[in-house]
Amino acid sequence: MRVRIPALVLLGFCPLLFPQQAPSIGAAALPGAGSVQVPGGPGPAFAFTKIDTDLLDEANAVDALYEKKGLVMHDPALQSFLDSVGNRVLANRPIPENVTFRFRALRDPMVNAFALPNGSIYVTTGLLALLENEAQLAGVLGHETSHVFERHTYLENRSVRRKALTINILEIAAAAAPVGGNLSEGVQLFGASVQLAAMIGSDIIVATIYGYSRDMERQADSDGIAAMTAASYDPAAMARSFELLDLDSSLEYEPVQGFYRDHPKLSERREFATQFASEHKSGALVTGDPKAYLDNVSPAICYEIETDLSSRRERTAVDRASKLSAAFPDNPKYKVLLADSYRALGAKTKAPTDEERTRHGQAEHRKEYFSMTPEEEQSKLREKPEGQAALRDNQAMAEQLYKSVIQSNPNYAAAHSGLGFLFEQEGKYNEAATEYQTYLQMESGTSMDHLRIQRRLAAVQKLAGSPGHT
Repeated sequence: MRVRIPALVLLGFCPLLFPQQAPSIGAAALPGAGSVQVPGGPGPAFAFTKIDTDLLDEANAVDALYEKKGLVMHDPALQSFLDSVGNRVLANRPIPENVTFRFRALRDPMVNAFALPNGSIYVTTGLLALLENEAQLAGVLGHETSHVFERHTYLENRSVRRKALTINILEIAAAAAPVGGNLSEGVQLFGASVQLAAMIGSDIIVATIYGYSRDMERQADSDGIAAMTAASYDPAAMARSFELLDLDSSLEYEPVQGFYRDHPKLSERREFATQFASEHKSGALVTGDPKAYLDNVSPAICYEIETDLSSRRERTAVDRASKLSAAFPDNPKYKVLLADSYRALGAKTKAPTDEERTRHGQAEHRKEYFSMTPEEEQSKLREKPEGQAALRDNQAMAEQLYKSVIQSNPNYAAAHSGLGFLFEQEGKYNEAATEYQTYLQMESGTSMDHLRIQRRLAAVQKLAGSPGHT
């Protein structure tokens, strides 16, 4: 019998896929205070079979497909950071047979992390943008590497081959794919890792991207928090990660929402991590500087902001860009991204209204998301006084940010094009033309946006010269 998976996104790092019950984690499961032993998996007791080598080949094929489709983010600084944290969590444990640990950032807004049995550990840009510090990332990597050490994918595969498979691979892939007539490319990127894996991987490969059995997830939690603590990271950071996962849907409707946010066992896992942390208090344990973390993962956050802006998640874009700009106020790129986010926000309030937070309001927002274009949504918002006020405030904030960048970095071309878009949005066509011309002069035909800005310039010049225009 197959169980239909609802149209939700699960999290390999947090949710639990199978519904069977397991005993709760109590104090007896915690390592003793003062010493942390990190399990190394079944070791020589695990012997490869033909079934296992076939699964290994599939995992390698998924790696190759992610690379071919451009999902793997190849930023040297970000990669160096992932490798540094990942190798610190691995420490000196013997590497299992047929495993090469690789830590990779995956272009996918779906908040997720997962491990393939060959040792490839993927953390999505959505999760990297959500976390706050290095220790939280260490907890994620500790959890995922534990799945590899414990051979969970192979054991799960052997198990499901002896009984009826409970997952339909096509339904899983469909669950990760947003539906609707007005969806942009940015929206379609949600769950891209699952959809691509479903193209060539077996049911079990796709299933492990979602998560393992509860017993295996508990074991990965226990082994992972031990590994991060042994690497001198504060285990309390794992508990905080669970809190962030629980909170990360408060700003607006998401085209694909994670199952983990409503999972009843998330609080239990947070309690386990909190209890473990209380048993292992030490002044030598670190969390890492939040500003340094933002700096290291900024390529992933910037990618997420751009995806947010093309996915009608303007509030999330403002929130993320605000964090970057506040941490690095002299960085013109972050300030322009923040200005772009306020400009895209338009007549939408920065925070959800009380009505939007109600169940009825959320249902209406969801319906409008799929039935309206962005222009139609903005037009409807402008019909209300609060929408008109929000539009004035957001445009004023965007203009202030663009001009502050131009004042300190007059040759920063992106600020001029952004200001041109804003002026055009406001109907200030002469001013828009001036900014577009400045941008084109600076770029000298080298920008990918050159042709688009040329067309915008021609359009605003025509509008500026139309009868009745002031």
